[in-house]
Amino acid sequence: MKKNYCLDWLLFLSGLACIATGLLLDFHLIPGGREAKGPFVTVHTYSGYLMAVGILLHLVWHKSWISAVTKKICGEKTPARPF
Repeated sequence: MKKNYCLDWLLFLSGLACIATGLLLDFHLIPGGREAKGPFVTVHTYSGYLMAVGILLHLVWHKSWISAVTKKICGEKTPARPF
């Protein structure tokens, strides 16, 4: 499988897990005390870590494209506008 395809799924699933558990925790939708929230906090934390690693991999794998686009955007001079 293509690495970008796998990375996209990793980012999607980890982001979905992080968003879902974040909403459940933030809006207090989990019945019970701290003991009931423990697994959700763990999933939220580690899905966030996984998403951060995926974003870093994404940036590293697309470094040349990011560099080329940045050079193109920053290298172009905008014409002076007469007032």
